[in-house]
Amino acid sequence: SETVRGSRKQAGERLAQLRLAHGHDAPCPTVGDCWKQWYCPDRERMVEQGDLAPLSLTQYKSTWKCHVSDRWSEIPVDKVYPLDVQQWLMGMKRVAAESSKHLLRQILDYATRYGFIATNPLAIRYLLPSRQTTHQREDGIWTPQELGVVWHACWDTWFEPAMLLSGFGGCRVGESLGVKSKDVRVEYLDDIPITFVRIERQIDTQGNEHNRLKTHWSKRTALLAGRPALRLIELARLRKSDDYLSTFDSRITAIQQVLRLEFADTLDHYGAPRHLFKNLRKTWQTNMRWVLRLPPWVIEPMMGHAGKGITGRHYDKPGEQEFARMLSDAWRENPFADVYEWLDANSKLD
Repeated sequence: SETVRGSRKQAGERLAQLRLAHGHDAPCPTVGDCWKQWYCPDRERMVEQGDLAPLSLTQYKSTWKCHVSDRWSEIPVDKVYPLDVQQWLMGMKRVAAESSKHLLRQILDYATRYGFIATNPLAIRYLLPSRQTTHQREDGIWTPQELGVVWHACWDTWFEPAMLLSGFGGCRVGESLGVKSKDVRVEYLDDIPITFVRIERQIDTQGNEHNRLKTHWSKRTALLAGRPALRLIELARLRKSDDYLSTFDSRITAIQQVLRLEFADTLDHYGAPRHLFKNLRKTWQTNMRWVLRLPPWVIEPMMGHAGKGITGRHYDKPGEQEFARMLSDAWRENPFADVYEWLDANSKLD
């Protein structure tokens, strides 16, 4: 027996939970029961343990509320039929259908695991809406010369460090906002300046700091060479050790949405070629491969990706100095960002 301190409705809900978990005559749970009983508590526990990003849980809850709950919450798990699922999926846009199908499958995995249904009806292959139902995001990148125009447009803005970290260091948007002054140092390798930037945290879309990055391999040292490297050091020296490099001031953390909007407005005002801020990382990857001629097996770990195959994941473990040496050698052959004509008039560092 158990005493519930609360309303009669709360007591009834608790009794239903106990019957569902322990009763021999337990009713078949609904999809909503699985969501509340098992899925949500497990994901919240994963967030507390650091195994799931808080933003991911927020996205799952949004998908449940917007696309899954109204259709399936009151349906018993043994009444989820493939034909109904197929019709439901075809009534959404492609991206929403993919995320909703994934979430419903995970929820019904609990019903399968605990013996309420023999197989998960979402485990089979379904037709999805056409990709034409989803707006395709602009995917362009900047040429090396255009990247110089973008840098010039961002010069002395609060987000110039983030632009340098993404466009010349390959950082993700949140990573570029999470770098502090103490994370940056410079070394010279055969007269080539290399700035070492420790990537250990990110700023999410709400402006919150997280020490958990996208993947295990995302914690790394990002590297910038040449004049972009010196400029980043110049900006870091203007801030206190614990200050973010890209922020309105030491008390206000910039959020990703503000960064995207102000970056786009700045490019428009300056007349610079415009793409999404996140495409700076794609631009960096392209320049590393096709301008500096670094091989993919060097670029991938520099981006914070897992190495390819068993060797890349478990055995090949180069340090930051090995990456820095390859970058400095490549930069010496083609220092494309050191020759922008406007630099000498702006930068104070040699």
